[in-house]
Amino acid sequence: MRNRFTRGLCVLAASAAITTTLGLSAAGAASASSHPGIKNATTVCGGLCLDLSNQQLGLNSIQNAHGGSTGTSINLRRQGNLKVNEDFMVNFVGFLGEFCANDGGNGEIPSTSYACINYPIFWDVFQNRFAPDSNPTGQCIGVTAASVSQRVSLVPCRGVDGSTFWVGDGINSLGGDCRTTGTYCPWVNGADQSTSDPLVLTVNTGSKHPTNVLRVDPELGSGGSIPDIQQFTTEDGPAT
Repeated sequence: MRNRFTRGLCVLAASAAITTTLGLSAAGAASASSHPGIKNATTVCGGLCLDLSNQQLGLNSIQNAHGGSTGTSINLRRQGNLKVNEDFMVNFVGFLGEFCANDGGNGEIPSTSYACINYPIFWDVFQNRFAPDSNPTGQCIGVTAASVSQRVSLVPCRGVDGSTFWVGDGINSLGGDCRTTGTYCPWVNGADQSTSDPLVLTVNTGSKHPTNVLRVDPELGSGGSIPDIQQFTTEDGPAT
């Protein structure tokens, strides 16, 4: 049961969601990230690469695999055209109802997750795949354990436990659709099974090794008052 939303809200948005699904769902991961002529984290990063940034630090600080493919930590770092560790395919992969078995989906996000229990089926789902020099890897930004505050890292992209899926919290966004560049939304981890205050992507601006490390921590506030450290957007670049 979608206990955070009234039936009226879900019905109101359903028609828009169905229309959007027809245009985007079939295209899959590439659909929302194919923008001809864009500039990305490096000059060789292909047309599918997008940059993830945070409201607190601004558009010039984007995701970076600290340590490269080992990915022991992910942080936000000053963007640049020669930094291949910043190359990611930040993809919209579908709507929540496609992944929650309790909504008739494929079960790649657990039915017992906070997102599947509390959020409407038309909310956006993202996956963030590491792709240095435009070469997609099997590694995605995710968590190593469900429902535990922790640093995010590169883990195998998988659709079994929801750990590499992120759900855009549209109700607590800073306006607009979570897939729209310049619209900032909390990103809820798909594996989280908290009963309240879901774990969302968070930048720790006080971290040292590395600086501005990305974590999952409980969502702070509600009703649009989520702090800037928990608000994220994607954009085409350019990286300079």
